[in-house]
Amino acid sequence: MDFTADVIIWICAVAVVAGFTQGLTGFGFAVLCTPLLLMMVPVKTSVPVAGLCGGAVAVPLVLTLRRHVLWKPLLTLLVSSIPGVWLGAKLLKAAPVGLITGTMGVILAAVGVFQLSGGRAPEAWRGRLLGVISGFLAGAVGASTAAPGPPIIAYTSLQPWDVRETKAVMNLFFVIQTLAVIPLYHANGLLTRDVGAACAWASPFVVAGVAGGMFLSHLLRDRIHFMRRIIYTAVLLLGVSMIAKAVWS
Repeated sequence: MDFTADVIIWICAVAVVAGFTQGLTGFGFAVLCTPLLLMMVPVKTSVPVAGLCGGAVAVPLVLTLRRHVLWKPLLTLLVSSIPGVWLGAKLLKAAPVGLITGTMGVILAAVGVFQLSGGRAPEAWRGRLLGVISGFLAGAVGASTAAPGPPIIAYTSLQPWDVRETKAVMNLFFVIQTLAVIPLYHANGLLTRDVGAACAWASPFVVAGVAGGMFLSHLLRDRIHFMRRIIYTAVLLLGVSMIAKAVWS
């Protein structure tokens, strides 16, 4: 595609917003990055860019929280995600744009409702079976839309873990899945020059956004719950708009 000035500006702006959200809340980069990029960038460029940048963003947090990783549930999620990643990469290559857009909209709307309603479920849902299901869904959704977060966020929110353990498991999963997806994207012809160029433009703005979000998180640490509700309201509205776009297109 031809990257006009307005498209490049949009990519950089999305990188700042998604990075800021990640820095403020500790997650949410790809959930915002992919659908916002889709407004001006083709899906087969948007998804790899969001996936690669999202995986890179998680690395510093993993290094900081590496002592808090819970390896047993993480391995359950990772092993379960393998067939999902393969399926998701195939879907991204072959599925109609409307199907991917609609799926992304449903995921965003579900995340918004789940988080705004408290993000809790019965304790009986904490077992290994839920980990297997969540891992598979995260693999499929992550490879096809670059947003593996919703199934993992839903799963970790049901566990009796502290904040550091939750963030450690989530972000290490995102990093490892990104590494697993890269060769599949390459094999399916999805790592193009356009993807490389968009990542290069986005990278410094991602860093700036994350730094700004972390700074504001420190200043507003007593009001972080309120800020998260604002973000998830925006995620819900964005999901509804994408569903409507997919239905009417």
